[in-house]
Amino acid sequence: MKKKIFISIGIVSLVIIIGTIILFYPMARMMTQKEIVPFDQSLTLVLGGGGNSGIIIGDNAVVVIDTKMMGSSEDLYKLAKEKAGQKPIVVINTHYHGDHIKGNKFFKGSRIYIGSYEKEFLQNNIDAENQPTDFVKDSLLIDLGNEKVHLYNLGQAHTFNDLVVYLSNHNVLFTGDLIFNRVNPVLKEESGAKVSKWIHVLDTILSRWGNSIIVPGHGKAGDKEMVVTMRQYFIDLTSAAMDPTKENQFGEKYKDWMKLPSMSSPEKTIEYIKMYDVKK
Repeated sequence: MKKKIFISIGIVSLVIIIGTIILFYPMARMMTQKEIVPFDQSLTLVLGGGGNSGIIIGDNAVVVIDTKMMGSSEDLYKLAKEKAGQKPIVVINTHYHGDHIKGNKFFKGSRIYIGSYEKEFLQNNIDAENQPTDFVKDSLLIDLGNEKVHLYNLGQAHTFNDLVVYLSNHNVLFTGDLIFNRVNPVLKEESGAKVSKWIHVLDTILSRWGNSIIVPGHGKAGDKEMVVTMRQYFIDLTSAAMDPTKENQFGEKYKDWMKLPSMSSPEKTIEYIKMYDVKK
């Protein structure tokens, strides 16, 4: 009898372990595995390992966009230093979330740009060693000689201050987490996530950079169809938040988008919109 009980407990435990691995594997993979994609001699995309990153080799400096997290952040730093040689490195954070800024600490002495968050907000949300040094209220141009790096603060959407970075000579736009490529976005009130404003920001991206190559915050690079799809995701799930009879329909439509356990899914997006966007 005891043997049967122990066997049953073992089977249940094994099922729980396997289920947990299946549930968390996509998230773990996205946050740990990296892919280095050479765009050309002056631009390298480093996808995954946290948020997507870019390294731009200029005539007079090197720019790093988003510095990842955990072991991937140090790997990114080493790659940037190798490419930079003696040139100074400038860092840009598209927003303040840890998977995009946890490698700031390796770039000591570099200027680190971010949107115009309140300093107290950043002090409360970013540890001291990863704090940015400079703030972009509206826009900023970094002239690298062979490339012009344009920073634009598009305001509140995914967070209170989201930057996009446009490389005019390459016609490449880094959007940070304004775009998730077939990944359900993580929405947090304390971050400033506001879906109604997010939709307007996506309209801006389509009107200004609709013909650009788009590098999202997570997932593969693509074109404007990625932006259109992200916008439609929010339109659909806002519709479902206003009409519960549509929840199953749109849950099915986006069932193949990556979900992050207890953090993001179509259902969680609908729930968030109900709480913070749909007027009672």
